Amino acid sequence: MIITGHRGAMGSEPENTLRSFRRAVQEGCDEIELDLRVTADGRLVVLHDATVDRTTDATGAVADLTFDEVRALDAGLGEQVPTWAEVVAAVDVRFQAEVKAEAAVGLLAESLRTDPELARRTLVTSSHAEVLLAVRRELPDAATGLILGRTPAFDEIVARATAADAGTALCGIAGLTVDGVADLHERGFDVTAWPVPDAQVFARAAELAVDGVTTDHPDRLCTLARAS
Repeated sequence: MIITGHRGAMGSEPENTLRSFRRAVQEGCDEIELDLRVTADGRLVVLHDATVDRTTDATGAVADLTFDEVRALDAGLGEQVPTWAEVVAAVDVRFQAEVKAEAAVGLLAESLRTDPELARRTLVTSSHAEVLLAVRRELPDAATGLILGRTPAFDEIVARATAADAGTALCGIAGLTVDGVADLHERGFDVTAWPVPDAQVFARAAELAVDGVTTDHPDRLCTLARAS
């Protein structure tokens, strides 16, 4: 089972920072999840929200700020907002790269196209089918995953993932069942469950036989995985 650190180790460190990503890898994550946005001058940066208000010491829309303006912000504990390239250079595990802005599709595709090894260890995700279809047009062989909020009925999961041409369904664990996961597997989909914060929910994920879990607390889950 793949253990993915949500925005790194956001339960312990400032989310979506190099510090957080390195902590997740140190704790034993197989993969890190991050979020991609684009600055006003076309730089691919790692930020979850459309604005910098929640995660930095400033305010404003990411798309309205230049790269230099974004870099001047404190993203927590003195960390800077990293670029995608910096994270790739700093981390040697798999990536779950969530595209938060359509403007990021072309920049991410260019990065993956020029680095086949990076492409092999990157799952491109989005909650929007049109974003994943745009990724597929740019990179026909890309691994992609559709993020589903509250997990809908399984027929709807299949329909939405198929419409997005996604190979992975990233589902809220509360809505998953053993039979449903087995059915998705039979149809050729991988299944990732989230959020998985503790031993009890991790045990449930194992019962469901999902392919991976996403957690804010890789320190807890990686210890459990090593002990099992």
